[in-house]
Amino acid sequence: MKRSGFKQKRTKPMKRTPLKTKSSLNRGTGQLRRTKLRVVGHSTASELKRDIQAILRQIVIKRDGGCILRNYPESGACGGHRNDGELILQAEHLHTRANNASYADHRLVVCLCQRHHIYWKPQYSDTYYEIVREHIGPERTKLLDAVKNDHRPHKMDWKLEKLALEQELKEI
Repeated sequence: MKRSGFKQKRTKPMKRTPLKTKSSLNRGTGQLRRTKLRVVGHSTASELKRDIQAILRQIVIKRDGGCILRNYPESGACGGHRNDGELILQAEHLHTRANNASYADHRLVVCLCQRHHIYWKPQYSDTYYEIVREHIGPERTKLLDAVKNDHRPHKMDWKLEKLALEQELKEI
């Protein structure tokens, strides 16, 4: 810490002000107490998004019948099993989940096993996107490109999106 050339004379002892008193927050250290950050949110929007993600997972498992990369030998074997031996399947958003416009769109989500989702996709992303574009077909590829090029903010009614996905799940 750099010191200035001026010295402060103290003739009387300093009086404690309310900011410098010891409390449960600063405990005399002058710093706030650090608490753990919350991992998941508890707002209604975040709870609805969790429900939407669970419904999307059920939709893609029924629609795709399992990991979409299982029939492509260049991607290797599927992996990631639960303790009971069941394959762990996940809903993979083809465009970022941060984009509200495509978050609840089941056409822009595919089913992947844990190995392909966590390990293979980041390592071979170019091959992954080639296979995915081939798998989803030209109509969904065109939709994916349109969503990627759309940079406008979108306000969504998550309750309505959840109801629409539940209806879609019943129809499959």
